Parts: sequence; structure tokens; C-alpha cells
Amino acid sequence: MIPPQARKGAMLPLAVIDLLPLGAVLCKADGALLHASPRAIALLGMEDESDMLAALQGINSGAARPTPLRVTRHELPDQHQTLYLIEDRSAELSATNLRDDAWRALSHDLRSPLGAILTLTESVADGTLPPDPQTLQQVGHYAELALARADGVLRLLRADALQPEQFEPVSVEQIAWEASDACWKQARDRQITIKVDADAASDDALVRGDVDALRRAVTHLLENAVVHGPANAAVELSVEADNSHWRFVIRDHGNGPDSIALSVLCAAQRSGRPRGLGLAYVRRVADQHEARLSCVRDAEGFCVKLELPKWPAERPHP
Repeated sequence: MIPPQARKGAMLPLAVIDLLPLGAVLCKADGALLHASPRAIALLGMEDESDMLAALQGINSGAARPTPLRVTRHELPDQHQTLYLIEDRSAELSATNLRDDAWRALSHDLRSPLGAILTLTESVADGTLPPDPQTLQQVGHYAELALARADGVLRLLRADALQPEQFEPVSVEQIAWEASDACWKQARDRQITIKVDADAASDDALVRGDVDALRRAVTHLLENAVVHGPANAAVELSVEADNSHWRFVIRDHGNGPDSIALSVLCAAQRSGRPRGLGLAYVRRVADQHEARLSCVRDAEGFCVKLELPKWPAERPHP
């Protein structure tokens, strides 16, 4: 712990430092710790003086493991002190990723269907194509594709704007059955059977979250299994539990997404250009709900798990 007597040597008003929105750590010229604000202690996750100084130096030098924290050092020569300001950049990084995904969709994913619509309408206008039902059907197809991709961008924006403090209890059993209902037509078209096993769930099978976002995330994972798995097969959606979490488990008998798409879904750092707004949306929703995503590809097929803390969350005894 920081020695109380050391705090008295600080020449900046500690009350002001403690009110800063950034974490603040004040050190003497010889590197000894004078004061750390409550925000700094929370961001670094430690109170021990030596551990805190080592963490600051590691983040500042880039030697530490990847972290959303950014540390800036400010010399205070008149006081013979050094002030470290700690900024949590996780929200900034999330906004940057969201901007990149949205820009990619708007500049690339929408360009193809809109270009096709323009080509078709120009061809009808100059007589190259007849204005028959087949041409109109093609225009309608590309219009639906453009709308779906635009909706994907909007979903990303909504996911990033979720407010965890407004989350409410959500039934995992309800989400499982509603996701199955939403995928029923696609499954029927491919002659796929969706098997739902929610026996582990009960009236008190609740997680804390946004019901619409979680329903859309689970539905998208199930849709992926139905659309990309082998036809005339089965897709399983089960609800499992342990002492502290509820878990959605979705298994198909195909190969699953490729490595780049999986990096969007399950990896903290992307391994290449993101592929699929739907997977990016699932990743966003999972992050906002402090959920864990994991994927397994084995001889039986592909399995993805979405694990969320139970409601009410288990809290350690003081």
C-alpha cells in the first residue's frame, strides 16, 4: 500500500487529482510514489506501490501485454515531480473498429448491389434489357441485398451504443426458442432440422442484458449454422449452465467460418481484413455483455459457444 506519510509530500492538491476523469499517479523525482488517484488504482487494478510503478513503466515502454490503457508522462520541474495520466482507450478503440467496419460496408459492400441496380435500370432504359418480370426480379434481389447490408451497419451502430447500466433480466430459454423460430424458414428450405435443447433452463434462467441485441446475436449464430452447414442435416442449439454462467451452444456438421471470419468472432486481435458484418455484430454484443465467445472445429463439425454471467451475478463474500 502507498505509505500515508508519502502522500503529504505532494505539492499538487490531491483533491484536484482525485477528481480528474483520467487516472493520475504522482511520483517524486527519484521515482517514489506520492499519490495515486482512485481512478488510477481502478484502471491499473492494483494498489501496491512497486507493482503500480512497474505497470506504468511497462505500458509506457510498450513492453507490457496489449492493453487499452494509454499512459502519458508529464514532468513538473517546479515541484520536482512527475505526473502520469492514464487513459482508458477501450471505448475509443471500439469506436475506431466500428468506424472501420461501417466505412468498409458503405464503401465496398453496398457498392456492388447498388452498382448492379444502376446497370440493370440503365440497360432497361437503353433497350438492352426488356422491362420484364425477370429483370424486375433481379433489381429486387439487389435492392434487398443492399438493404440487408445497410441494416448490418445500423446493427453495429446500435450494438456499440448499448448502455450496460440499462440492461435488464433476460430469459435464455426465450432467446433460444425465438432464435429457432426466426431460422425456421431457412432451415426448411435447406431441409435442415433445428434441435433445441433448453431443458437446463427454467423460469429463473436469466442473464443481464439487452433482449433484442442478445436475440439477434444468437439468431445470427444459428443462421450461420443453418446456411453454411450441410443440407439435409441437423443443427443443435442447446442451453447449458454452470455455477455462474448460462451458455448457448450451437453445433452444425460443417466446417464453419474460415480463419479470418473466426478472428472477427473469437479473437481479441483480428488476423486480417474483417469479413462479415453479422459476426462483427455478435462480437460487439458479446463485449458489451461481458460474455465469452469460443469456437471449436472437430471431426463432428463446428461448434460455437456464447457464455453469459447469470442473473443475479454471483458475488464473492466480503
